[in-house]
Amino acid sequence: MSTLRRRRDGPRGRSARHGVLVTTSWFGTASKDFAQRTGRMELIDGRGLKALLKEHLDIDALIGLPKIPTGWHPQDLR
Repeated sequence: MSTLRRRRDGPRGRSARHGVLVTTSWFGTASKDFAQRTGRMELIDGRGLKALLKEHLDIDALIGLPKIPTGWHPQDLR
């Protein structure tokens, strides 16, 4: 979440019309909600990155996802 805010509030973020944040992991509910509220951020998680690599570069990447962080619940990942 703090990464999203830094991107939005940084010098380039204020004038940018759209931003993309990519991770090999996942985004929690708060980050997804924040990106949706701003309407200017696209979030690409590990599954999305894997799909894009396959679709555009024909690379079948193996992206290992870490365990759910302490204190998170499965619904935080939806």
